[in-house]
Amino acid sequence: MPKRCIGIDIGRVHVCAAQVARTAEGLRLEKAFAMQTRRSTDSLPAVLHSLTNEHGFDRRADVAIALPQQVFFFADIETDAAGLEKIRALDTTGLKDYFPIPADDIIAQVCSILRMEGGKSSVLVAASSRGQLHEGLRPLSEVKIKPTCLDTPITAAHATILTNHPESAGGLAILLYVDSATLSLAVTHDGNILLVRNIPMSSSGEQDTETFAQQTADIVAQEIEITWRRLFGSSPDPGFRVFMIAPRQRLAALTASVQDKTGSQVIPVNPYARVARSEGIDADLPLCVAEGLALRVLQPGNAKPIDFLAAYQARTRPRLRIKKELTVCAGLAAAAAVVWVAGLLLQLSSLESSYGQLKRQAEEVFHQAVPEEENIVDPVAQLQQRLDAFRKEETLTSLSPGRPSPLEILYALSRNTPATTGLKLQEVQIAPDSVRITGTCDKFATLSEWQRLLETIPGLRVKDVPRPTKDAKTGKVQFTIYLSTEGSQAS
Repeated sequence: MPKRCIGIDIGRVHVCAAQVARTAEGLRLEKAFAMQTRRSTDSLPAVLHSLTNEHGFDRRADVAIALPQQVFFFADIETDAAGLEKIRALDTTGLKDYFPIPADDIIAQVCSILRMEGGKSSVLVAASSRGQLHEGLRPLSEVKIKPTCLDTPITAAHATILTNHPESAGGLAILLYVDSATLSLAVTHDGNILLVRNIPMSSSGEQDTETFAQQTADIVAQEIEITWRRLFGSSPDPGFRVFMIAPRQRLAALTASVQDKTGSQVIPVNPYARVARSEGIDADLPLCVAEGLALRVLQPGNAKPIDFLAAYQARTRPRLRIKKELTVCAGLAAAAAVVWVAGLLLQLSSLESSYGQLKRQAEEVFHQAVPEEENIVDPVAQLQQRLDAFRKEETLTSLSPGRPSPLEILYALSRNTPATTGLKLQEVQIAPDSVRITGTCDKFATLSEWQRLLETIPGLRVKDVPRPTKDAKTGKVQFTIYLSTEGSQAS
């Protein structure tokens, strides 16, 4: 899927937009728009809104913008490595003497760096003010357009020239950008901008093309001479290259006049030389800046275009105060700990209250169950002891009301078991309603006689007929007798 970017050139009296896509076949200009905004009724938010709603620009594409040239200032600053890092880190305290902007209000970007002897560098810095950038971004926020970067017109136009005229990346050259309000002149060396000058234009819209071209050529010749001497200490060599961007209706006249006045080789910039143009797009639209904005975003990842937007956001968004944030976090943690401890103390108090209430209830139940006991140490343990003693006493006396107790049964059995007949009891199990007896005797007749004797014991009777067996080894008769208890006690 091709990557797209929309470049929006917002000038003082115009709005131009270009949607460029990077495809497998190369760069393509897919959409274009240009409009003059001189009338008081021309609403910039409405124009921006119409790009997607009426002119079909992609809502999902990245957006790069450029504000009017008058918003930006350029300065060539000689500094060392430390000074360069301060500028890159948005420390503008050392720039107050270079720009007509208060130091605290400066938003600056490094455009290019020219290394010099002695560890020094000549740094081209572009700057604007927070207030101007805020006003420039406000119309976009009104229509909910979120740009990805903010560039200057001259650097965006330079991107268009580098893409469509790659020969400009070698040696010295002049970039000349002329619109109805400003003349921008940039000196480039091997594709890097060394110096930029913005000269206000005071020409009237009714001025004829030839007069405008002559006056502009005089200014250009003078500014090139001054700039060249400042940079190189001499006049420019004959035939130096000038890449010109100007309104289509005045481009031919300006080309001839500037070439005649400066003795240079003027090359009109063709924004479609290496960028394919979709059908229906007018080749005369002034799209060099808008196209360059999109091209700078679509450059490979190693390129580092100017981005005033990131610098503006870094200066206007609240800075993270580490110490203050840590203090607040520590305070919140301490408050949370206090609340947690207070909660534990309240829970402990509630549990102690519940425990005291349960203890009082246990004592009341103990008094009701054992009114004769006056010394209370542990009501639960004392009640358990009483219950255990009661159960033991009940087991030893009587298993069930109206029936003989285990002791009475054992006594009755011992009295009615003759010792001279070889009868021996091995096990006696006493249940509430029955008695199970196992034992041995010398012969079956002895067992029959003892069975008749057991039937004479009051309260006991034989439930089932015994089925004795004789042990082949010992000769003893083994038996099991089941007795049932009745209402009367054994005696």
